[in-house]
Amino acid sequence: MNHIEIHCCATEKSIMSFPLGALCIKTAINQGGELPKAQLHQHYIPDSPSKAAEEAVKRKPWAIGLSFYIWNSKWFEDFAKAVRRKDSSILLFAGGPQVIDFTKGLPEWLDFATLGEGEISTTVVLKSIYDGKNVANLQMEGLITRKYLSPVNSKLPDLSKLASPFLSGEADCIIDEYDSVLWEFTRGCPFTCAFCFESRGKRTVRDYPMDRIEKELRYLIKHDIQNVFVLDPTFNLNRERAKSILRLLLDNAPDYMHFTFEIRAELVDDEMANMFAELNCSLQIGLQSCDEEVVKYINRKFDRNLFESKVKLLASKGVAFGLDIIIGLPSDNLKKFKNTVNFAVSLMPSNIDCFVLSLLPGTELALRAEEYGLVPGDDVNRTVVSTPTFSEQDIKTAIAIRHGMDLFYTKGQSCMWIHCLLEALNITPCNLFTLFNKWMYQTGRSEEEDIWTLQDEFVESLLEKTKNQKLIHAMKSFMELHQGFCYVTDTCEPVTLDLSYKPDDLAQLDRTGLSEFVKTHKMHRCSPTLVMEDDGIRLY
Repeated sequence: MNHIEIHCCATEKSIMSFPLGALCIKTAINQGGELPKAQLHQHYIPDSPSKAAEEAVKRKPWAIGLSFYIWNSKWFEDFAKAVRRKDSSILLFAGGPQVIDFTKGLPEWLDFATLGEGEISTTVVLKSIYDGKNVANLQMEGLITRKYLSPVNSKLPDLSKLASPFLSGEADCIIDEYDSVLWEFTRGCPFTCAFCFESRGKRTVRDYPMDRIEKELRYLIKHDIQNVFVLDPTFNLNRERAKSILRLLLDNAPDYMHFTFEIRAELVDDEMANMFAELNCSLQIGLQSCDEEVVKYINRKFDRNLFESKVKLLASKGVAFGLDIIIGLPSDNLKKFKNTVNFAVSLMPSNIDCFVLSLLPGTELALRAEEYGLVPGDDVNRTVVSTPTFSEQDIKTAIAIRHGMDLFYTKGQSCMWIHCLLEALNITPCNLFTLFNKWMYQTGRSEEEDIWTLQDEFVESLLEKTKNQKLIHAMKSFMELHQGFCYVTDTCEPVTLDLSYKPDDLAQLDRTGLSEFVKTHKMHRCSPTLVMEDDGIRLY
């Protein structure tokens, strides 16, 4: 019993499964030098919690820490109970966003939990217990025991004094297993979005020192990391600091290293947009809803004209960006949701991520769910199934629209040509996604099939059904051209196209309607090849 184990559990191996939070606790324990050494153990939801517990008990740790999130809470409950049955002498503790649930009472299968950022609180409590003190007699900020419930989160650590999981070598044990990592430049968020974990507790925004960030970048480069998801809730909150970091990345990061940032579109200026355009990166922007009444309920403001102008600024620079939408917010309804989807598609994002509202423990919407009439399902994510303005059937309809959008728009990468089809048919994006769902069902097609083949066949069928056969060759050629660009961008392999019009002529469809184009341009069968070269994609 001479070591501590920190366990994490992800849904699957992905860019978001890199266990940065668990590594931070492991680093704090080991760099303090006053406790048994901490080890990291990784699991995935399909793994057996009972088997994992059996293996852990065989290693005879003094203590086991669990990194709790909403998606792994049941897995860790089963794991901890199994550990308890096999060896009740092992100290069991927990941290992470989901421990807010334990403010209702600490379960018997845990000895303590810590709220909020746990580097200080967790190590102090462990040291006290290691020195012989009874956990039941301890009291401090952020601590939950069976006798004590802290009214506040853990004391916030000074980020300039925290040891880095990367620079300390604590991440060395797993870093080469990953080509994608999570990275943070700041902690905290000043906003009070009612659906978000970040709105809880102290809303102080604290920055990591720039010299640490520079050294960590060199570490990530050394270990050939390909993708970096920056965890800062609003990367561009401080414009000048964001630009300083972007300059650092532009000057030092290799071209193959891709960064993902979460930003507020309203805070973008021309200089920042240019920097994003130069960097190999993509942006995720939280739209949530374009309805002014809806966003008031989540403590946000929405200036449609400002938002649209900033997003179009990013698009004009060629910056890849996606938008987030939430289904089921207070006062939202199916009509408002459709308006938001239609508005989002009009901005031509590369992807649209749409989620049903989850009532995350401790968030304002979770605490006021009864007041607002938000009815959660019994799933682990506590997703809303109905509200006073959004019936259960309407939410199912919205989810169906989301499904069509996920497949046709995001997976099908149709952002550069969908506007042409919508204009020709005079329909909304939501109507198109509904028609696509219906076609998929009626034809017995599977979403596992090649999405571009599905798009081609659906669009041809739709144009025939609406008596727009004369538009088929132009529309499919425009699709083929953009699908070719996507293919070469994704694979760096050349591709030969089958077009019914010259590529230069097809480019005019960005500003000319499909019917007008067919009237004014002659067909010209051709088979150009797209090739990825050092300075970009070339057409031969």
